[in-house]
Amino acid sequence: MKKTSLLLCACAVHADSSTVSAPPSPATSRTVRPPATSGTIPTNHPDEVSSLPNYGPPPTKQYSGFLDATKGCDTEKNGRYCRLHYWLALSEKYQDVGVSLAEEQQTTEAGAGVALGLAARQNKNGKIPVVLWLNGGPGSSSLIGFLEENGPLLLNKDGKLAKNPYSWTKHAHVLALEQPVGVGFSYCEVQKAKNQSCHNSDKQCATASHAALVDFFKNKFPALAGNDFYITGESYAGVYIPTLAKAILDGNAKAFKDDRSRKHLPNSEDAGRTSESEDVLIPLKGVAVGDPCTDDDAQKDSMDMLWYTHKNGLVQDQEFEFLWNTCQARSPSLSNVFPKHFLEGQFYTLLNRRINSTTSTLLSRFKQNQNQEVALTETTAPANTGAALLTSPASVEINKDHVKSKISGPGHRFRHESAECKRAWRKFQTSASNKLDQGWAKQWINPYSLFSPAGDKMGKEDSDMGKYLNSPEVRAALHVTDAPVKTWPNDEDVHFLYEQDYAACNWAGAKPGAKSMIDFYRDIAPKLEQTVVLNGDTDPCVSYEGTRTAIERLGFAELDGHGYRPWFYHKVATPAAVLEDKAPLFGPGLLAVDAGPQFGGEVVNYEHNVTFMTFHGSGHMVPQFRPQASLHFLKRFLAKKQLSPAMASNRTLETMTDSEFAAELDAWTDMAKKMGMEGDVSEENENEVEFPTLFF
Repeated sequence: MKKTSLLLCACAVHADSSTVSAPPSPATSRTVRPPATSGTIPTNHPDEVSSLPNYGPPPTKQYSGFLDATKGCDTEKNGRYCRLHYWLALSEKYQDVGVSLAEEQQTTEAGAGVALGLAARQNKNGKIPVVLWLNGGPGSSSLIGFLEENGPLLLNKDGKLAKNPYSWTKHAHVLALEQPVGVGFSYCEVQKAKNQSCHNSDKQCATASHAALVDFFKNKFPALAGNDFYITGESYAGVYIPTLAKAILDGNAKAFKDDRSRKHLPNSEDAGRTSESEDVLIPLKGVAVGDPCTDDDAQKDSMDMLWYTHKNGLVQDQEFEFLWNTCQARSPSLSNVFPKHFLEGQFYTLLNRRINSTTSTLLSRFKQNQNQEVALTETTAPANTGAALLTSPASVEINKDHVKSKISGPGHRFRHESAECKRAWRKFQTSASNKLDQGWAKQWINPYSLFSPAGDKMGKEDSDMGKYLNSPEVRAALHVTDAPVKTWPNDEDVHFLYEQDYAACNWAGAKPGAKSMIDFYRDIAPKLEQTVVLNGDTDPCVSYEGTRTAIERLGFAELDGHGYRPWFYHKVATPAAVLEDKAPLFGPGLLAVDAGPQFGGEVVNYEHNVTFMTFHGSGHMVPQFRPQASLHFLKRFLAKKQLSPAMASNRTLETMTDSEFAAELDAWTDMAKKMGMEGDVSEENENEVEFPTLFF
């Protein structure tokens, strides 16, 4: 999946006049201190980013440093410690209390008003949600999303930082976490001390990230422990998010194991509370998972480029039928699955597609799971010479050309090597931009977004980001000089190692009987306030059909009146300066004029507050390709407001006359468009009309 690419939440503790000491009498003076979970961060935080090279002071307060993930890490393989790098940008709604906290000013009678004003600001700060963003891979740094998709500063066409008018910081504090260990600036002891690769798995990634979040709320930012917390992300984060959510929920249950009456979320007054084990309670509100790896069986065709290109008119019917049925050709192959799941973990494009390193790394990763050796031999070894070949260092060179040919060839599920099959396959490659190969240098169709620009000039942000983050000045500004990585996001000689535990991404190495994310959603959704799974409806990488099927297979009942229906958003005018300056792949459909309410996609609601939705015209990275629609969704999601009004009930649709239905359809469409217009995506609208808040 893309150099990817979900949400966690904690119950809010809102400060009021009782949370601040009463105003002193004229004869006394007292120190005003913020409540422990006031939402207000004292100044002079050691991780504060005061200035960013080539930009200056960030638009809102930012913090960067390391979180301790050791408690959830595999210390047997990784050494005595594991550190995950974070980058936090505070919301534009945040009200800095400044020196009154930093210097603990003494209040006098004149300062009584200051204390009351402080309480009001703390009250607002305590309501700002914290949104965790995770890219996927596995192995893609979450800084990619932070600097290319939804952060306050994005890389522009010239490789410089520019303010994002549709940043998620308009409605939340945004936290990007580089995980698993060994990715980006995150590291483990064996990497730092011995120049060896960090070891990870799906299970360990969840526990390590959970440990890091405990450190975040307990030690780094205890003031935010009372703010609502959400997890969001995309692509292989479809595995990261449900597994992390379960780790958090299980951790909460363990922390309060003696409280048998606690069935759902902790109450707001419990936020930030510690148990006997001193773990911070993280009251998770919900998750939003984009274009996700979810379930092998449900998504087996929707991750297949032959299937996808045929449905979009890039392959003739007769060629498709012949390849699909007679040749039994399937693609995902090595070219479509592994470059994004593995090779991109090393920043495939940044390494100039070095087949030597990608082959050796691919082999080493497969060796982490004995069940994968047979699949690897079948895929990469010439003439199927056996798994023993993989253990020889010389095999890397022997297999280099073979792996390269497989990357451009039909893949290991192509079973019939007849001349007719070869001819049909090559016609498919020719008509479909080399089968939408994500690593092909001459692609003319964007393999992440069908209708976005493609070609040599696209995706330049990746290499620009590498240049920026590898600058010594930037590393110093982000407080990551301790990171052992020499060339962000991964060195060529030392990589992260990753074992996948779940059947969630059409990976040949999944263990027999492995769980998929369907099992996790069935567990976590009844315990969360919101579970949203979303998909771009033009994503070639993870097509929406398979994701939708996976959610249907949860077995949760569809809510009457909340079936598949459109939602709308306000397509506001984008300033000409932003259109001129932005990177080509950010918001390719942004306009210089206000287009009013526009179709955003489809949405359907199920019991347990589960939602599936699509983003119309978006590819794999929704915040990047549809930034306005994405921000509209985020605002309503965090406010727990409907995204689209309910339709008439099933019974009403069955019994109304045609004329009644025509009138109903007109009225419903007007209401849905009005809902999409309520609240400009770029500005707050205090007079927004309230709609029901049960579902969206």
